Amino acid sequence: MKDDQRIALTKRLLREGLLRLLSKTDLNKISVTQLCIESGINRATFYRHYEEPRDILNDIKYEIFQEVAAFAEKAASKGDTRKWLELACCYFYEHSDILKILFRYRTDDDFVLFLNERFNEQYPNLINKGYFTDVDDDTMRLGTFYYAGGIYYILRQWITEPINKTPQEVAVLMYHFLNVD
Repeated sequence: MKDDQRIALTKRLLREGLLRLLSKTDLNKISVTQLCIESGINRATFYRHYEEPRDILNDIKYEIFQEVAAFAEKAASKGDTRKWLELACCYFYEHSDILKILFRYRTDDDFVLFLNERFNEQYPNLINKGYFTDVDDDTMRLGTFYYAGGIYYILRQWITEPINKTPQEVAVLMYHFLNVD
């Protein structure tokens, strides 16, 4: 139990240190030594958990994915797409500082793949609604990537550019674009 707490603390300190450094410099210019000094962690401890600073960004990204997936799971059980989109948009808005960093370091493919998985879980009823009738599996996959990519780029633009929309307004916009219920 104590080891788990130590690992969690170490990872939190490294994450916070990396985010502070990223506010001042580019990821490619951050050395392990610099990150360790900023975080108050020695190099050996860093290498017990990571190979390079980019790995910390991957941890952050997957943590975000897990939290958003939990929203999707709850909403899917209730069949409430609109509520899921609103919760997800509120979450993204609250974590926009971290998301801007992730978007800056080109995590597009991972985000689109994640969203596509949520679509495949959330919308098996697309076929039943007539959106993809009499299509093969490849066409269905392309269709879900189309939806996932569109939602991703709406989120990306909203988070990274000065677009004056509340999370609720963005959720309604996405819901109307999806038009799946």
